[in-house]
Amino acid sequence: MKRSACIALATLALLGACARPAARADRSALADVPARTLPEAAARVPAASSVMPAASIYDLSVRLLDEHGAPRMLDAARGHPLLITMFYGTCQAACPLITADLKRIEQRLSPAARANLRVLMVSFDAERDTPAALSRMKTERGMDTERWTLASASEDDARQLAGVLGIRFRKLDNGQFFHSSAIVLLDGEGRQRVRLDGLGHDPAAIVAALASPST
Repeated sequence: MKRSACIALATLALLGACARPAARADRSALADVPARTLPEAAARVPAASSVMPAASIYDLSVRLLDEHGAPRMLDAARGHPLLITMFYGTCQAACPLITADLKRIEQRLSPAARANLRVLMVSFDAERDTPAALSRMKTERGMDTERWTLASASEDDARQLAGVLGIRFRKLDNGQFFHSSAIVLLDGEGRQRVRLDGLGHDPAAIVAALASPST
């Protein structure tokens, strides 16, 4: 393995170890659950947990392609609190519920906090989630056109990001994915503040963190 690749892997391992809270046996419970049963399985996953300040996710050299077909780096929202999650567009079970959870968080914010917030949804299915498909999805699901960004990442970049966010995914032979679900709040410098594991949980911890001037 080349020296640069070894350094990259070591950096990722360090970021992952710092950014994730203590291991929980059931956090990845959704990773191997068929998509049709994900909503039911989500109820068994812990809800929000605080994360100690750690290395910035923005230190990762992950490249994204957004819904406009423009290249984008992870730190495009630097200076704003960011809700980040991962998904795939053809998912008919968990992923629409992730969107609903994001919208529910926004609905509980003050107008000022909402205006300052940015949302990034990163697809691990770049083959199908083309810019055109992501743009169509954004319109169909009524996402904010200015503050929300949909993007895809290559398989290698998606796995780097997923490893740091504590999200697991696995592609099936039929083209669908088994995956866990999480929404992570980053502060303006890309450090993890709060994570919401699973689906349909009370987002009070994230809402409270977004109301804090330090976010």
